[in-house]
Amino acid sequence: MMSFSITLVENGRSGYSIVRSKNASVHELSASIILQNYLHQISGALIPIIDDSLPPSELEILIGNTGRIEVNESIQNDGFLIATKSNKLIISGKGKGTLYGVYTFLETYMGCRKYSSRFSLIPKQGSIVLPVINDLQNPEINFRSLHYWDAETDQEYLDWHKLNRIEDKWGLWGHSFFKLLSPAQYFNQHPEYFSLVNGERRAMQLCLTNPDVLKIVVNELGKRITDAAALKYWSLSQNDDIGACECNQCSALNKRHESNQGSLLTFVNLVAANFPDKTISTLAYTYSRKPPVGLKPLPNVNIMFSAIDINRSKPLDTDPRSEKIRKDYNGWEKLTSNIIVWDYVVQFTNYISPFPNLHTLKPNFDYFSKKQADGFFIQGSVEIPGELAELRTYILSKLLWDKDSDTDKIKTEFLNNYYGNAGVYVGQYIDLIHEHVRASWKRMDIYDNPIMPYQTYLSPQLLTEYLHILDTAETLVKGDIELTKRVQMVSLPLHFAVLQQARFFGIDQNGVFIKQNKNWVVREEIRRKVQYFYESARDNQITQLNESGFSPEQYLKEWEHIFRTGPVIHKALNKPVRLLTENNPEFVSKGARTLVDGTSGTEDFQYNWLGWNETDMKVEIDMETQIRINKIEMSFLENHRHYMFLPKEICIELSDDGKSYKQAASLLIEGPFEDVSAPIRKFSFDLSKTKARYIKITAINQTEIPSWRNRKDRKPWLMIDEIIVE
Repeated sequence: MMSFSITLVENGRSGYSIVRSKNASVHELSASIILQNYLHQISGALIPIIDDSLPPSELEILIGNTGRIEVNESIQNDGFLIATKSNKLIISGKGKGTLYGVYTFLETYMGCRKYSSRFSLIPKQGSIVLPVINDLQNPEINFRSLHYWDAETDQEYLDWHKLNRIEDKWGLWGHSFFKLLSPAQYFNQHPEYFSLVNGERRAMQLCLTNPDVLKIVVNELGKRITDAAALKYWSLSQNDDIGACECNQCSALNKRHESNQGSLLTFVNLVAANFPDKTISTLAYTYSRKPPVGLKPLPNVNIMFSAIDINRSKPLDTDPRSEKIRKDYNGWEKLTSNIIVWDYVVQFTNYISPFPNLHTLKPNFDYFSKKQADGFFIQGSVEIPGELAELRTYILSKLLWDKDSDTDKIKTEFLNNYYGNAGVYVGQYIDLIHEHVRASWKRMDIYDNPIMPYQTYLSPQLLTEYLHILDTAETLVKGDIELTKRVQMVSLPLHFAVLQQARFFGIDQNGVFIKQNKNWVVREEIRRKVQYFYESARDNQITQLNESGFSPEQYLKEWEHIFRTGPVIHKALNKPVRLLTENNPEFVSKGARTLVDGTSGTEDFQYNWLGWNETDMKVEIDMETQIRINKIEMSFLENHRHYMFLPKEICIELSDDGKSYKQAASLLIEGPFEDVSAPIRKFSFDLSKTKARYIKITAINQTEIPSWRNRKDRKPWLMIDEIIVE
């Protein structure tokens, strides 16, 4: 007995018609044209499109809700059914479901793939024979947003992988307080509308217990909803900063509910009650992440839970360092099922940097999705195609529609098709770097850099090994310009890591400079790598290297400055340094030697800076013999966003024996001030040809975070780089 089948096309010819409704929706119209186009590319057969006002025939492909079939009540919004019935092929859905169904048919039953916005796979076959099909798919996750280059710039990629753009469903997105009640409009006349911080009204957040604030927000939100009534989600969320209101009323609610959500969620619930047919979303983020006690969101209130603090080197559900975020998420899950997870999957400080987190994508996704998250907003490098962006986007898009997807199988298939003959070696590199990440206990954060892992998975020896593997991969696709370019994009982050580490090592092995004839000169290999990196970034449309918009042109200028100025060579270079007060291990750099290694820090505080948190800095430099000291210079970093401030006072003491010290210079420093003219401040002390062997430097840290940067759970940082002795 032969199994049932349908022959859509035989030897490039077809007797079928594509039938759509006479009143087809926009998505059904698109779906029919897309199917016709792809079937033509696959088989050579151009199947005509007709509408259902014509008499039915035996050979039909029914697209959408035509008059030929009854609506299947099992299909939910954006879901679809692909089925064969008699000699007919049926693809129908709700919302965008018919369009999604066509793309799923092309992928599952025709073998087509959409690997990136620039690369699709369309197999050729002169005949198309279909087996019995009864494929019903409904979305388990209602909001599926992937903030990545391919998923934002290419509409077909978005539809093929059943993803949502924010603007397709949201009328107001993200940090929205000041979009609804602007300080520019209200602060001068009504400072009481804004948060009370350390006894002063400041335009940082809103005062959520002020009745006028409630009225204004409801009114403004109502206007926006009226103007975009079709959109479902509306954000009512704190600004991307600190400064929750500390007035008596807000503080009382926060105390009663044991969380800053006391005042926030109470306010959001009051607003949401005015718009019962809309979803009002608020953030659980930074100071508001902890769930409240004795307070629940209304059914139409969505909690957008930020997973910003997760360690990315280990799965969330087993990593002890993620215990607090698990506790907070579990607490919210007990209060509501209306949760959207805001996750982050790239290194935002360096888009073009190795960030081996592929092994945690599915475990972390599983953790949140098993708890029935209503949606996901997964943030990547939307501005540019960053490190392994195409692979990450492809894997995550599959998970967002089918959370049981086999990501290992998906990865292998992607590598083999996207990189051709080089795919095996690209996979070998990916597996190797992830193997070393798994073996390391090094924390991997979205605001990291490729420098400090130099002792683990990004050691100079491993970087050389990784690049060797990818060099082999490149030789296997030599002559194919596009495949070569793709492999080079995989290796580009490794070249970036080599360059960044060269800055860090300075005059040491693997650093920027080598000594020739008593002079420090630039290693030619580094000079060549800088030019190669810049040209590759330009050729691959990489217009920025991080979320702040830092461009390849700016990066090149930084390097030109380093080449031009050379290392910092001075009398204390590589002399013994003793830390009289221990620095904080969060910013350890090269340890005490950071202060005399000949390398100045940049605005990137992650390396070549030593940090003290809350405590004062006290260090001693042993010049090993009594020398003449003309001048001492040092620089401190001022980065208020990360709670880094100038010291209150600097004191320099000198000694011949390391026991009896005499003050040689001191300086009181005004501030801190809210405006920063230069993030790196150098202080110079003229010591008028003093002689000494030991130098003791004390920098008095700030005692508290200033009111305009108030954060009760943070303490001030003091960050110093090179101590220059001349």
